[in-house]
Amino acid sequence: MPAADLVGREAYVRRIAERLVDGNHVLVAGPRRLGKTSLILEVLRRLRRKGLLTAYVDCLGATDVRGLGERLVDTLLENVSGVERSFEQAKAIAAGMRPTVKIRYEHVELALDLAREKNAQRFFEGALDLPRALAGRSGKRVVVVYDEFQAAGRLGARVFDVMRTRFQAQRGVSYAFLGSEEGILEELFSEKGNAFYRFA
Repeated sequence: MPAADLVGREAYVRRIAERLVDGNHVLVAGPRRLGKTSLILEVLRRLRRKGLLTAYVDCLGATDVRGLGERLVDTLLENVSGVERSFEQAKAIAAGMRPTVKIRYEHVELALDLAREKNAQRFFEGALDLPRALAGRSGKRVVVVYDEFQAAGRLGARVFDVMRTRFQAQRGVSYAFLGSEEGILEELFSEKGNAFYRFA
């Protein structure tokens, strides 16, 4: 990432990182091309250096809840396996095949039940629980970033309700939500009765 993207933003990077380490959830909203993604990727890089586990999920492009869940599972498994598309390996093992990449069984063990799940909604809910499981198993804080978070709302009427229900019960997990559609995000996080009211 070009250093120029972060000029004058060191204070933001430090403040966001501190809040996430302390277990707070963070919302970063603003117009496109403002550098939100560059900012949060730098935060995640620093948190990994401190030993935290991180996940970055871009909600744009996910066409259904299973696809969004698979993006989350993949980025979480990278923490323990170091292999991109680790969930493909978990699916191969679950189906009784040999994975295409040499990978230790325990690295995908967390996701094997998910790899066998055929119901998309149950899969999605299981994926949302994975950060808590990873935090519990590793003893490390897990930080999950959802970029263009408002796009997740297009995947179903109750997607945000399901996510909030899962997130609020989790220990050892911090969330950051990024988005460019400020009106939607403000409504979601600021208006009583909405799923993420005062969550971040």
